[in-house]
Amino acid sequence: MKAVLLVPRLPGTGFTGDRLRAELHLLALNEAGYETALVGGIASGKEPRVPLTASVHPVPLAPSRIPLALARALLAGDPLQSALFSGDFRAALREAGRADLFVALLLPRLLRHVEGALREAPLVVDFVDALAEAARQAARNDPAPWRRAYWTVEAPRLAVAEARAARGAAVLLATTPFDAEHLPAGTRAVANGVTLLPLGPSERAPAVAFTGRLMYRPNRLAARRLLRDIWPRVRRAVPDARLLVGGAEAPGEVRASEGREGVEVVSPVADMAAFLRRARVVALPVDLGTGTPNKLFEAFEAGAAVVASAGVIARASSPGARAPARAAVTDEEFAREITAYLTDPERAARDGAACRAFAEAHADRRASVAALAAAYRAAVEGA
Repeated sequence: MKAVLLVPRLPGTGFTGDRLRAELHLLALNEAGYETALVGGIASGKEPRVPLTASVHPVPLAPSRIPLALARALLAGDPLQSALFSGDFRAALREAGRADLFVALLLPRLLRHVEGALREAPLVVDFVDALAEAARQAARNDPAPWRRAYWTVEAPRLAVAEARAARGAAVLLATTPFDAEHLPAGTRAVANGVTLLPLGPSERAPAVAFTGRLMYRPNRLAARRLLRDIWPRVRRAVPDARLLVGGAEAPGEVRASEGREGVEVVSPVADMAAFLRRARVVALPVDLGTGTPNKLFEAFEAGAAVVASAGVIARASSPGARAPARAAVTDEEFAREITAYLTDPERAARDGAACRAFAEAHADRRASVAALAAAYRAAVEGA
């Protein structure tokens, strides 16, 4: 059996959630017995490192194409962000050849570039995130007025593209129940999950961690808030506390905090599991975004106690099983909850153990791979 996996950006070329999801599909397709051809965009100068695939068909994404593609998207009512992925995806799909199954990630971003080319075999559409809902959140809450204006225009375009992407698909997927509820009817949730590793010692120094791809807008805003508004309050209460900020692509404003007020910045992080095992508590004051909060599952896997925004906790929760993190809204609430864990290591260890148990029960990556393989079977059998 042969499958074609279509992605906006090839895995092995960056640290984004869609690339992680593509790697998970490659693993699941391999375990389901498929020979996989991978089709995806690639920026100039990048070399993909992609295991578990029979062939890779890169689509060059040239910045010079964006202005014309943007004009076309504007006139056609397509999502404006589809212009970022302007390339000859149809030619790459032809080169990939015949398939028994198509799996397409983030198809609303690619629909204009592949429409009509995914009809030969059953189609699994993995929305990954509810893009239109994320746009609506940003239109309401992003602090930059021009960004709010952009997302106000983009949100309805994304909603239309999501509906179009669902037509004719045999199976619709997303990464969380929250996202599935905000996508076309019938979308089912399959989490990314995490790889469960030995937990290590429960006694930890009074350290707080924040992780994620640090140039990603929701993470960048959260890191700024943590460093500027929350951490000074914590530091006054616990003078020897340390803040570990780790993730790819740290911007200058984050790097500038290195060495100040007990802050350590690591970018990129070579071993995220080991990095998080240094922390007694993980703080996630993230107010924007949809999709799987991978950073929360990684914190749970590491056995750290977690203080997070309510939206992050909701997206990590399973039906009937709330993710066991402490919720906070204001800067004062975040500082108070973090301080309570730093000054009570036994409580932190107890709650960290509950977080690890949740990861074992609800976020084991092996279960995610099995669920994706079941989705492929459902698509083929339904066809």
